[in-house]
Amino acid sequence: MGRLLTIWNFIARHKYAATLLIFVLIIGVVDENSFWLRYERNKEIATLKREIERYQTQYDTETAQLEALTTDPAAVERMAREVYLMKRDNEDLYVFRDVDPSQIQSRKHVAPVAVEPKTEAVAAEQETTGQEGETAEGTTEVAADETTTTEQQN
Repeated sequence: MGRLLTIWNFIARHKYAATLLIFVLIIGVVDENSFWLRYERNKEIATLKREIERYQTQYDTETAQLEALTTDPAAVERMAREVYLMKRDNEDLYVFRDVDPSQIQSRKHVAPVAVEPKTEAVAAEQETTGQEGETAEGTTEVAADETTTTEQQN
């Protein structure tokens, strides 16, 4: 009881400071329109404005690209060649892709893949159909002692 009386006397002596402290707590933290929530909402608004700006830029570039595709036949051909990898009949197409260096495996660290020798029947069949030798394991025969998997080529 003595402790409660001490607290009550302190509040009675500093009633304006206690009222101000309670007011700041309510306005700053507790209220649904508190300063903390306003700060969080302002950060979210800024993020959304940047996202709107990015989408607007993307929309403008794609609208210009669509306009070019509908009016310019050269743009249609360029899009077909670049995106869909189309080519003319008298052309050869070579595709070079950037590879992440972390995905490249050194031949020293890769276990060798056994290449089964061709039987005469398989060799004759491949010669008549003009197919390259592809084994059931998904490997393509490149040379007698070197193989690469079709998954690594992609």
